[in-house]
Amino acid sequence: MSLVNKFKIGDIVTFKTHPLLYDRYIKGDGKLVPPFMVVKEVYFEDNKKKVVDTNNGKKIGERIKYTCLFFDDNKSEFTDVVVYESMLMDFTSFYISKLDGEKNDSDDSEYKSLINEVSEYKSANYEYGNIVYFKTKKLEILKKRTSVKKEIINGVTKDEKKETIQYVVNYASPEFVLCGYKKELGEDLFYPNGSRKKIISKVSYKVKWFNSNQMKFSEQYLPKKCFIDEQPFETLVPHNTKSKKKDTKS
Repeated sequence: MSLVNKFKIGDIVTFKTHPLLYDRYIKGDGKLVPPFMVVKEVYFEDNKKKVVDTNNGKKIGERIKYTCLFFDDNKSEFTDVVVYESMLMDFTSFYISKLDGEKNDSDDSEYKSLINEVSEYKSANYEYGNIVYFKTKKLEILKKRTSVKKEIINGVTKDEKKETIQYVVNYASPEFVLCGYKKELGEDLFYPNGSRKKIISKVSYKVKWFNSNQMKFSEQYLPKKCFIDEQPFETLVPHNTKSKKKDTKS
């Protein structure tokens, strides 16, 4: 019986310990939160893969794993990680919302989820020199953390607690510029018996960005489905404007 993968190339996933899978706010140190990731490759282990310990009958592995991609904002570069299927959950399970004014997020009617918006993302079209965005950008920037503080006045702790909500923007990615296109050859996709070995992207884009850690520009080929060309945040002047209005002032 052939294996069926749960996630596809380009899907947004995270490690199942991510706090926003279980609550709307991060509590504690934001640096301990795993990143949102994009599936880059699907790999199917062959029948030789040991998934059960013969000594005790306990499951110790599985046969479907994924190469996932996230942006390391400390090093200003992309990082690949390999994670097994049961350790991942997809973005539709996230509790993540826009922080709009003083709203009571415990009330679902006031909760503005980003899930529908992200679900409608379409892969970026290739046009040399255009600006594109890593799919997780908006999710990473709009993560929120809550902390509670108590005031101490003249050595006396007040009963009232002060809750602070702030954004946690680790793993946020910059904008990227398209500068290359290639079709993948797709070698070594099947085992000798004909069963599928891996699934890869059919098309890759080369993107360029400013690497603030190394103080230089970096380039890398990555799957097309990692990027969108719909601007996630509005700016005074839209990105990828094909024609700019001429200044009519004399």
